[in-house]
Amino acid sequence: MLNRRSTAIVAAVLPVAALLSSCGFDYPTDRVNLIGAGAHDRSAKVDVLGARVVAAEPGQGRLIGTLVNNYYGDEEPIELAAVEGNGLSVELTDVAVAPNEKLNLSGDDAEPVVVTGDFTAGDFVTLTFTFTTDESVSLDVPVVKHCGQYADIELPASAGESGDAAAETASEETEEADATYLCDHPTEAPEDGGH
Repeated sequence: MLNRRSTAIVAAVLPVAALLSSCGFDYPTDRVNLIGAGAHDRSAKVDVLGARVVAAEPGQGRLIGTLVNNYYGDEEPIELAAVEGNGLSVELTDVAVAPNEKLNLSGDDAEPVVVTGDFTAGDFVTLTFTFTTDESVSLDVPVVKHCGQYADIELPASAGESGDAAAETASEETEEADATYLCDHPTEAPEDGGH
């Protein structure tokens, strides 16, 4: 008789325990997971995704990334009114995103957003994006060198040079100074053959 009661209690408790331990709400698998290079912010009507500054020389680069307008309440595009950073100068012209559309800042149809200031590849610069919706978002944006997946991005001209000539001149200058902007870094194998 005693065994039947214990078995009955366990049989009644197990379904309740299984129900209480099952998935609920707001678990990590329910949330948007952005995996990618750059800085992301999805808190405003316009998402800032994959923001990076591509640089071929110290102190000058191009802001890239994607702006996504998620606001459906208006037919008018939302404009990026300003991008600011402490000690940085950002040249911004006519950046607008239509409702339910996106704009790739490194695309052929986008005007380059030029960033100048005290930074070098490997740094993070804090940039505040202000939109015509009176919303602002701040991001710690990485500065990446003009290599690999970023090699085809057209960089702003330096001191009147074309983008390619500027990158070539900067590459020659930094090659003499340090290896910060070199794309090929030879790696020597360990002497002991270990991993």
